[in-house]
Amino acid sequence: MDVSSQHLNEADAEQFYRAYETRDARFDGRFFVGVKTTGIFCRPVCPARTPLRRNVAFFSSAAAAFAAGLRPCLRCRPERAPVLRAFAGGEALVARALQAIDAGALNDGSLEALATRIGVTSRHLRRLFDTHLGATPVQVAQMRRLLFAKQLIEESGLPLADVAFAAGFNSIRRFNAAFRQAYARAPGDLRRVRSVLPQASGVVIRLNGIDRQGFEGLLGFYRLRAFAGVESVDASGYARLLRLEAAAGAAGAAVGTLALRWVNDGLQLQCHLADLSHLTSVVARVKRMFDLDAPVAAVRAHLQRDVRLRPALQTAQLRVPCAWDPWELAVRAVLGQQISVKGAATLASRLVTRFGTPHDGSRIECGRTEGQGGLTHLFPLPGVLARAAPDALQAIGLTRSRTGTLINLARHVAAMPAWGASYPGIDAFVQDLTALPGIGPWTAHYVAMRGFSDPDAFPAADLGLLKAARALGIATTAKELEAHAEQWRPWRAYAAQALWNYLPKDAA
Repeated sequence: MDVSSQHLNEADAEQFYRAYETRDARFDGRFFVGVKTTGIFCRPVCPARTPLRRNVAFFSSAAAAFAAGLRPCLRCRPERAPVLRAFAGGEALVARALQAIDAGALNDGSLEALATRIGVTSRHLRRLFDTHLGATPVQVAQMRRLLFAKQLIEESGLPLADVAFAAGFNSIRRFNAAFRQAYARAPGDLRRVRSVLPQASGVVIRLNGIDRQGFEGLLGFYRLRAFAGVESVDASGYARLLRLEAAAGAAGAAVGTLALRWVNDGLQLQCHLADLSHLTSVVARVKRMFDLDAPVAAVRAHLQRDVRLRPALQTAQLRVPCAWDPWELAVRAVLGQQISVKGAATLASRLVTRFGTPHDGSRIECGRTEGQGGLTHLFPLPGVLARAAPDALQAIGLTRSRTGTLINLARHVAAMPAWGASYPGIDAFVQDLTALPGIGPWTAHYVAMRGFSDPDAFPAADLGLLKAARALGIATTAKELEAHAEQWRPWRAYAAQALWNYLPKDAA
């Protein structure tokens, strides 16, 4: 087998081998290790015995290792590696394309359509993927389908035919062939050697990447900011109604539900979906919401270079919460301008009741059902608020100026059907959003951070950030803080989260 290191110079390879020898978690997700003698590729934190240096090669992505003819390790499970998101230059385009692929953009769509969505030619997108990942977009999509299918086989209890379609394969024959090529065994053979989760109704799978304390910390954040009727959050879990695109040939939008809770020693996701092809997108969004792919060790190591920031990093849970949908978060940001978190939650509840779509969410299960509250509405679509009468919005408690801002935002988003799926990068996004009356840089950066999970978004004028920065001797003004934060790139959003965590619990 001809296996060689991809896109790495000798210095990189030696550094990676040292990190592999010590199982350095900071490098998990940055590279994968191919073992020439076994034909298997692993994460750098794999507990298996370390091969000799001459017997290993390093790859910048799981897809590159797979393209070289290697099989995924069944022990360290490459599908559980964190995803390093860097938003700068070509890496920013690759990161946006990867988010779209995670949501299933290449399951039914073409590479040309994906490239158009990202804003480049398909040829340039292939070149960027080859440079940064050592594989083509199609190879990356195939690898991610396989890894997700493997997880469903091991954990979900779904029939294998349903696994194939849920993972994004268009035929069972292709699924079986791809699986045999990747794992040198039939899908059913892998299920027989692994136990699956006890199945309740719907689809149940386990998600990794966060401990119980981190999960409960994010639940506390969401509990204060939940859209009552759309979301339900208690001490043990999160649940919500989903509006999903209708299947091809179907009329209207499909409705689903999800529930997320801590069970025994892990995070468990339960979904009710009429069309399992949406499962890939749902899982990708949940991972983004709870920042499950965050390379926490690498981010912390980078931010700790700043001595002044270190006190905020000592106890901070470095997870940046992100809303289920950017549109929902944008509305929440406008409602929360210059008022308290509690006040914004009250306005949000009124907005959902007045403009949302009523729906029966009784099938939701999440923690203790008696503490959940009702899931009764789907969040209002942009077109609904774009056509709303100003008097109706003011009747729920919005000021005249805030009403105008919300309507303008709704019209802007309604005119861009792909707004929630296509993110142009922080600079272009801020420029685009701040062109709307009533939306300034703080709101735009907040939407980029909490709506699009941009790891480098940074609302420097936020009062909470300034308060923490002054307490730590970092800066006294927004301009000084923004200048100081340059050294935190490309992880400024994580530095912001650390600063907010440094404050009392009522911080933004």
